Amino acid sequence: MRKILSPIAAVGLVALLGLATGAQAADTYVGGAISAPDYSNRINGMGGDGGGHDAGVKLYGGYKFTPNFAVEGGYVNLARSKDIDGTVKGQGVYVDGVGSVAVAPQLSVYGSAGVADVRFRTPEGNDSSPALKLGAGVQYDVNQTVALRVGYDRYHFTDAFDGKANVGQATAGVQVAF
Repeated sequence: MRKILSPIAAVGLVALLGLATGAQAADTYVGGAISAPDYSNRINGMGGDGGGHDAGVKLYGGYKFTPNFAVEGGYVNLARSKDIDGTVKGQGVYVDGVGSVAVAPQLSVYGSAGVADVRFRTPEGNDSSPALKLGAGVQYDVNQTVALRVGYDRYHFTDAFDGKANVGQATAGVQVAF
């Protein structure tokens, strides 16, 4: 439980600091996306290449320190991957630093780097693993408060069932600033 609360507390602290320092409107934001996870490796002998995959979810919140840098944290559901040997499901939390650059008046590209902690469930047992997380994507600002995002995140787990698994996640969603 402590591993889950730490990233959430970090995002909350960042948002409070922003409010305490007189943050401008649209510096704080929340978002959600549907995702298509890709389990590149088998985890605990299950899933991986050739396995069936379900749709996942990504929910996040963040604070923009500058127009080009934000801190973001949230919940990620990596859905499940199944094959003849069984099903693996993953869900957890993450914290990222996000850099962005405008390439047109309403269009920007972004990159993110951070850490995650994901809990995997299989019929053979459960395990948690920290992960290094990298991401990239494109954001289209519909107006000053609503944006559309398409991106890809890559998680490199350091100890999932004593293995170093990789899971990718293509996402498409909406972000709302306030």
